[in-house]
Parts: sequence; structure tokens; C-alpha cells
Amino acid sequence: MVIIKNALNLIITPVVASLACVFGDWDGALRLLLTVIFLDYATGICKAIYGKKLDSSIGAKGIVKKVGYLIVVAMAQGLDQINGNIGAIRTLIIYFFIANESLSILENWGDMGLPLPKKIFNMFKQLKSESDEKIKEREKKI
Repeated sequence: MVIIKNALNLIITPVVASLACVFGDWDGALRLLLTVIFLDYATGICKAIYGKKLDSSIGAKGIVKKVGYLIVVAMAQGLDQINGNIGAIRTLIIYFFIANESLSILENWGDMGLPLPKKIFNMFKQLKSESDEKIKEREKKI
């Protein structure tokens, strides 16, 4: 049993360390991003089942898009490391994707004819808009 535990630690430790290096700290923002990515995919599947339009190629495109989000977060983490590791770029990118995925979850919810909390929908729209503006400001400085 001890040998198995040591072997798992030998495998898991470098993987976790590598992920932390690539994506940055395992903070609330990253955890929330991964959560909303999963929830958006799940609600997308529910919407497809509800509308009788379940299609594996559409699902695959969704997975590719979400992997793309994680690639952009990894790139932002790298940019933050170059700029002194303050985390501003990574955090902005993550907040943008959280807002985008949250809007998609609410849209999926609404497309199934379920009640949609307009106030929350508007809050995420505003967050996405503010993130867009901050990203554009950052681009002007680069």
C-alpha cells in the first residue's frame, strides 16, 4: 500500500506543479472558471436534449472552444510572469471568460423555456462589457 501511495505521489506531484506553473495559482477565479466551463457544457447538452438536437460534432466544437479558453489563460499567466507576476492580465482574462460562460449558461437555461433571472443576466452582461473595455485598454498600452 505504501508503494502505491509513493508511486501516485511521484506521478501526481509533478503534474500538479506543472499545472500550477502553466495556469497560475489554484485560486477562486480559476476554480470558478473551471466550474462555469463545466456547467456551460452541461447546460448545452441539456438544451440539445430538450430541443432534440443532440449532435456530437457540436459538442466537440464546444470542447475545443473551452480548451481554447484554457490556452488563453495559460498565455495570460505567461504574460503576467513576464510583467512581474502581478496577475492582472490572467485575472482579467479569467473574469471575461467567467462572464461569457455565465451568460451562455443563462441563455441555455432560457432556451429551454425555464425562468431566467434578468437581474443576474444583466449583471453578467455588465461584467463582460467591463472586461471587454479593460482588455481594450490593455491592448492600447501594448
